[in-house]
Amino acid sequence: MSKFRQAMHTPAIILLFLARQVTYGGDLLTRLEEELPHNLIDSPSLYRTLKKLEEQGAVKYRWYKQTERRSVKYYKLTDMGYEKLAQFYEDIQLRYDNLALFIQQYESLKENKDD
Repeated sequence: MSKFRQAMHTPAIILLFLARQVTYGGDLLTRLEEELPHNLIDSPSLYRTLKKLEEQGAVKYRWYKQTERRSVKYYKLTDMGYEKLAQFYEDIQLRYDNLALFIQQYESLKENKDD
């Protein structure tokens, strides 16, 4: 059971990274790969999630011309994006507390089994 459900927290993680820095998709993907201990967010899921967040009003974008032929879409959090980020924080904190209890009790079981 090495994979976990990334989709549940993908929007939260993307909002967190965008709260730290306005950026474009490629840079965001690189930062996710470099910084997340267990990154399961690939390019298609990143752009699908950004599109959903756009539709929900949590992020907005602006095109910036990089070269004569190429423009890049930079993403930024909106006020609603910051609200959603706070909601994700509350939800993740509750899950974290439950998971911490699970880990503590599981490790205790392992120790008792080894005795």
